[in-house]
Order: sequence, then C-alpha cells, then structure tokens
Amino acid sequence: MTNSEYLLSHQDLVKAVIIHQNIHEGFWRLNINFSVVATHGKQVPDPCLSVTIQGIGIMQTEPSDEMAVDAALVNPEKFAPIEDTSHDAPSGMQFGRDMYRNVAVHLRDATRPGGAARSVDLRSQLQQQK
Repeated sequence: MTNSEYLLSHQDLVKAVIIHQNIHEGFWRLNINFSVVATHGKQVPDPCLSVTIQGIGIMQTEPSDEMAVDAALVNPEKFAPIEDTSHDAPSGMQFGRDMYRNVAVHLRDATRPGGAARSVDLRSQLQQQK
C-alpha cells in the first residue's frame, strides 16, 4: 500500500528546493507568503478572517539564523575531474633515450671539436671535386 500523504519538515522543504534549483552556496530558510482578508462569512453573520497561502519558497538568510540550511552542505558543487595527462609525457631517462634514439655517435668525431670535424669534411669534399 502506498502512502497518500507525505509530511516534510521546513528544513526538508528547503533542502528539496535547494537541490531542485541547483543552488550551491549561501544559507537559506523557508519563506511562506500569506494573504489575509477580513470578510463576512456566508453562514456566519459575524466578521471573519480569511487566510490563504500565496506562495512557498526559500529566501537567503544569515548563517546565525537557527532555521537556516547551508546549501554548500546540502548540494555541494560537483567539479569535473581534470584529466591527468602526465602519463602521456615521458619522464626521466626514458625521455632522453627516446629523443636521441636515432642519433649515431662515432668515437673518432667525439675527440675533435664540432667545427674542426666539419671543416675537415668540407676540405675533403673540395679536394674530391677538383
């Protein structure tokens, strides 16, 4: 058997509205707007008072209010996780091996300065062309 009546406290109503309206910050409390009208009743000759509810909602309040509900606790803001891209970049010695994998080092060139090795090669090429 299902319930035909659900009773909520004022704080439960405030929590439901905070979540439904996607509010993430501030302190909120229940706000009920009434309409009060003095009239004569149909069956009662004496004057009477008619009270109706115009609206129910929430309003922002101070943290010191004892009926206040903290939206940051009820509906914390969800942040999208930042993708970790650090595993894509090589690190340490592996980076050096990958970068220089196709570079050949000859010992005979290692003993000469770079400029001298190139000048010798250019001289030998000039001599071969003549």
